[in-house]
Amino acid sequence: MRGNGFTLTELLITLVLSSVLVLIVVTAFSSLGRSSRQIQQLAQLQQNAQLVSGLLQNELVNSGFWGGISRPELAANLPLPAAPPNDCVTPVMDSGSFPVLGLSFITLYARRITQANELGCISTAVTGSELLQLKRLVGQRFNSTELQRNRFYFETDWEHSRIVDVDSSGKDNTLAYYPYQHIVFYIQSQKIEGSEVPVLMRKRLVRNASGHATMSADSILDGVERMHFEFSFDTDMDGIINFTLPTAQISDIQWQQQNARIIGIKFHILLRSTLPDPYYTNNLQYRLGDTLFIANGDHYRRLLVSASVALPNVSL
Repeated sequence: MRGNGFTLTELLITLVLSSVLVLIVVTAFSSLGRSSRQIQQLAQLQQNAQLVSGLLQNELVNSGFWGGISRPELAANLPLPAAPPNDCVTPVMDSGSFPVLGLSFITLYARRITQANELGCISTAVTGSELLQLKRLVGQRFNSTELQRNRFYFETDWEHSRIVDVDSSGKDNTLAYYPYQHIVFYIQSQKIEGSEVPVLMRKRLVRNASGHATMSADSILDGVERMHFEFSFDTDMDGIINFTLPTAQISDIQWQQQNARIIGIKFHILLRSTLPDPYYTNNLQYRLGDTLFIANGDHYRRLLVSASVALPNVSL
């Protein structure tokens, strides 16, 4: 017989069962947390893939548009705005934001980044990736009363073309005004929530409040780790690709497109989760065209995005 209390054996059994129940609950919550983190990171990678792919395709497909003008460098024959003091200039062969007599005007350019300082306007680029520079017109025609003070425009008719701002424009509604764009995409490392995160950045030609040209910097998308490009050339002007080269193999003459036109681009973008997952180890290899990225056992999930873009304006 026993009193109203529990025996030592019953207490031990109860303690063991309680411990097992707590272990089951903790394991379930831990598993749920891991699963939730995985789902969240995969969803973020998929969303970022759509964003970066849409951004680059939209920017690239309009490359080569100059409002019906075949040689935008002829704008150097007329007065131009002063170039930004922090202009993005391709060494030796390019005049920068605005055309200059006697210098090439490179409207499409990429470069493998080997040092943090690039093009004279970027001081914090991630090495091992690439940058992409574009100069073109945005395909919406304005009249002289619609011009904005923070932008530059390509003023053109059948007789002339020049780059202007709202103050230097001819203010003539018989002329066509197209917004002029000079942008550079690159990757920069930023600290977010205590972790170093690769961020897609954009340098952009704007006109500041004082009326001067400057290259502003904007953060576009977190978690873009690598960019790599391949360019398709047409050597006989028939709109058909004759050969394709990765960025590192393109010569200065080919960037100037004197003997061959670039009519297509393939981009490879490697995306990375912004935060590590200690329960995930990445030993995968990612093929970005002719380059290989190896994760080396870190704790970041990644997604590779590749797409080809034809340049219809150049082909025409």
